[in-house]
Amino acid sequence: MTKRAVYPSQYKDQPAVTVESDVIAAQFLPSIGAKMASLLYKPLGRELLVQRPNPAYLLQPFDGDYVASECSGFDDMFPTIDACYYDRYPWAGTRMADHGEVWSLPWEHAVQGDRLYFFVYGVRFPYRLEKWVSFATEVVLRIDYRLTNLSPFDFDFLWAAHTMVNLEDEVELVLPDGVQSVVNTLSFSGAATYGDELTWPVCTLRDGTRRDLRLLRPKSARDAEKYFVKGRLPEGWCGLKYHRSNFSLVLSFPVDRVPYLGVLPNEGGWQDLYNIFLEPGTASFDRPDAARYRQEVATVKGRATYEWHLNIILAEGTSFRRASEDGRLL
Repeated sequence: MTKRAVYPSQYKDQPAVTVESDVIAAQFLPSIGAKMASLLYKPLGRELLVQRPNPAYLLQPFDGDYVASECSGFDDMFPTIDACYYDRYPWAGTRMADHGEVWSLPWEHAVQGDRLYFFVYGVRFPYRLEKWVSFATEVVLRIDYRLTNLSPFDFDFLWAAHTMVNLEDEVELVLPDGVQSVVNTLSFSGAATYGDELTWPVCTLRDGTRRDLRLLRPKSARDAEKYFVKGRLPEGWCGLKYHRSNFSLVLSFPVDRVPYLGVLPNEGGWQDLYNIFLEPGTASFDRPDAARYRQEVATVKGRATYEWHLNIILAEGTSFRRASEDGRLL
């Protein structure tokens, strides 16, 4: 018998709302960015999102230090990731908060049948951001987004899914056919420097060693790095194959609305965590001005809307070759 439910719950000391199917249970915190704090793959009892051991949730004020907060789970990054200043009229000189505005804000929420609805308004910029959480199938959790520009002026922005996904040994990162290179923006070990272009999937590092970027290294590597797929993705998806546990986690999205992807494998190098950040986004390079320089920024026109969605797919097996925009593994 198919089971789908939406019900109040608690995460640490915070009120939460859980959406659940026979395969997936996801927990959201309306008062803290409407973040996804937990993503449980029920067949294995496996928690897939990074969680912190502290019993009380670590809060930060608006425009606080994101890393000093709980820094876990899946937060929506909007309208930037890096703290910076908006550089165009009429908001030129306005500070864009660290990791965006919305992760630290309380969102309004309501249960609409078997869907969970959230919305929030901007603080320094005039917008409304909404999202609807529902199950497309038992193995596909779908989040629909709508951004409304409440001003008559065009607004450049970046939205990214800041997913902190737990790893285990023998996990493979899978990207669409047609990805040929990535651009490095961070390397703890110095294997690459900012702006280095590396071939995908097998690259040559600065010291001459070869690495297959698909094969995530063990935690003992004690490294962390970040890179962006160069240019627009050929298809809107990315995924992880957990070969040891025989299941897959895949994100899919409309590539015309969400055309960029950042990836940050953290192989024990940062805060003793073993995880990967998969960050599909509407713009590249973590801030709107840098994305605009590369002609890779997203813009919502004055008094207009910008809509997109994200599917989170959890399925048995590791044989898929690609994913469709509506969440089917092929």
